[in-house]
Amino acid sequence: MGITALRRDAELLSLYTGLPYQSALGIAGDAPRRQGLIPAPGPQQELLERWLLRRLAWPSCDPVYPWGIKWVHPTADGLTVRFEGDSMARELARVLPPRADPAGELHGIPGARFSPPSAKGITMIWLGTSARILLTGITPAAWKSALAAEEREARECELVSCYRTSPTSWTEHERGDGALLTPRAARTASTAWLASGLLRRVGLWRTPGVPLSTTSWVNPARSGEQWIIDHIHEPTATTVRHGTFVRLLSAPGWGLPLKEVDCWCRCPAEMCVVTMVSPSGAPGELELRFPRRISPHFFAEYDADLYSAKLRVPVKVPRRLLPGAAGPEHTWKPASGAQGVGTPLVRRPHGVS
Repeated sequence: MGITALRRDAELLSLYTGLPYQSALGIAGDAPRRQGLIPAPGPQQELLERWLLRRLAWPSCDPVYPWGIKWVHPTADGLTVRFEGDSMARELARVLPPRADPAGELHGIPGARFSPPSAKGITMIWLGTSARILLTGITPAAWKSALAAEEREARECELVSCYRTSPTSWTEHERGDGALLTPRAARTASTAWLASGLLRRVGLWRTPGVPLSTTSWVNPARSGEQWIIDHIHEPTATTVRHGTFVRLLSAPGWGLPLKEVDCWCRCPAEMCVVTMVSPSGAPGELELRFPRRISPHFFAEYDADLYSAKLRVPVKVPRRLLPGAAGPEHTWKPASGAQGVGTPLVRRPHGVS
């Protein structure tokens, strides 16, 4: 492959995943050309990634990056997630380990278990499957301290730690909440491709502007789940508007198999809402919300250091990387069944950028 095409692949991989360019360049150079650089994982891996994004959806802390994630490295059989630092340790220890309350309601990820922390990170596995996610960016000391603190609070609230009481098998509480036999679990499984695909492209959320707050939640949909992502941001001179974001998210070979079906636009003053679905009718629906905040003085006054750090998060999208822009042809094609069958953006009368 020509060096220009290799560099373009690396730039796109960096843009979509948040990976540093040099890391993306090495991955792009080593990857088989028959396989996409953001491959679609198997069903079990998709489900575990869906659970991770679901639990991170509404952080109790205020991370610098959306959901506290600096970058991800997706492969066909696993995922590495780099968090922004030890500031995320308490959040992960709170939302990931499965715990059951006195009423039997489960918190955390059912079936999740964790390796002892090391310099390489913490491996989260899903019992009975080959699915795994490597959590990095948090020191072993920070993870142990955060887990101990959360365990103390859990005991005070009479929560049962499933991963402590049953390290090698699913507990009754976990099977009831997260097993694959309930209608809710079936709905979750049918839409896991969407959540997993969004997590594997988390770097795109650095393009709309300064990420003041990124939260998400899930509603039942006519088929599968409806994922709603609310990205409160401060526009910058290099901010991409929501139409460009949609084009990137649904770009052939790199994005997800999604098409826009509805758009409520109030550019540039207020916010925009875009609804997307699978063009093939696969279960699931995505609603993207882009509220804008101009000159958030309250943010700078409340925590100037945090705001200053957030100002360094946005990335500029070079025109050559936009879908449809002239550039070298890729020498690989998405593997059979891979995500990324993009569709043209539906233009609206009010003019989506």
